[in-house]
Amino acid sequence: MQSAPTSAPGCDIVVSCRGVTKSYGSDEAKVAALRGIDLDVRRGELLMIVGPSGCGKTTLISVITTILNHDAGECNVLGRDVQRMSEQERAVFRSKSIGFVFQLFNLLPALTAVENVAIPLLIEGVPWKSAKSRANELLATIGLGARTTALPANLSGGQQQRVAIARAVVHDPALLVCDEPTSNLDHETGHAVMEVLRSLTEKSNRTVIVVTHDHRIFEFADRIARMDDGRITEIVEGKDREQVP
Repeated sequence: MQSAPTSAPGCDIVVSCRGVTKSYGSDEAKVAALRGIDLDVRRGELLMIVGPSGCGKTTLISVITTILNHDAGECNVLGRDVQRMSEQERAVFRSKSIGFVFQLFNLLPALTAVENVAIPLLIEGVPWKSAKSRANELLATIGLGARTTALPANLSGGQQQRVAIARAVVHDPALLVCDEPTSNLDHETGHAVMEVLRSLTEKSNRTVIVVTHDHRIFEFADRIARMDDGRITEIVEGKDREQVP
């Protein structure tokens, strides 16, 4: 096992955290969520962040994705110092550069699969015809070409998660962040979803960060970062995943 941070010499770093801290509350009620995070995430890799509930995983990805401000330390994402961005700059940065996949899918129930996928493009001002064409193309790529007009309620959990992944990458973000993307899925469906994630990222050299408790999907990781008590305690290569508790 190797201690954090680890980065291959000369590799392209997409996320760089040094001494990042974050606390909630104040005085006697103050709780430290991040206690000096050091982490590098490489371009084109799938990094998994694992650890017990409450160890700071969600706070860390919230800082990386500019949703939360950190208290101290440095966090650079895609060459930008996130602490120096205004709120408006953060919003634009997220909409253009980061895709999100959530545990509960977060699809709009009244919209079809293709309409859900097209949303990020429509927000960017892409005409509906072009947005629909791109969404249909992406859904076909992930095996849902015959389900483009289905409502979320008429899709299985795995199909809904694939739609959510397509929505997250339709605008071609450089960084994709997934929060427990397989925890509500059975083993076979979870693996199918991870294969879709892996395929869509390898084709574009996109960086993926997956927060998970699901040890069944560790095999898809290039590296696994273990967190405990607000710190990254170790990082192992994906081939050494058996060493991760």
